[in-house]
Amino acid sequence: MKFLLDASALLPLVTRSGKKLIAMAACAELITTDLAIYEACNGLWKLATLLKTLTLKDAQDIATVLNELAAKNLIQPISFASIDLAHTLDIAQKAQVTFYDASYIAAAQNIKATLATEDQKLLKAANKFVRTRSFLQLQNELAKNS
Repeated sequence: MKFLLDASALLPLVTRSGKKLIAMAACAELITTDLAIYEACNGLWKLATLLKTLTLKDAQDIATVLNELAAKNLIQPISFASIDLAHTLDIAQKAQVTFYDASYIAAAQNIKATLATEDQKLLKAANKFVRTRSFLQLQNELAKNS
């Protein structure tokens, strides 16, 4: 199965799965937008700097793992340039979500993937356009198939 991960699904998948993620990625096609990688790393910064629930070293290690997963295409980054921006604006207007959130829907449509997100508003809105999974559903599905 093919999953497009938004940042709210990408960050916990990388931080909680550890080495199991490699086995999970072998059983499913995991894709994200290039901007979601930046957003996930911003989340790591927030956890380390503002919330102090991670050390900076741990956050850096997780960012390195994320970079390696993308470099090895275990999590395939797609460029915003491959997303039809006019179509994304149309989705944003119809779904009443931000352009940024609509870009996940448009990307999932474009590559015929299931959108995985923890954002409840996006999950509800995206359901009208693409198949969706919450992070927990994604995690369970990946664990079952790996």
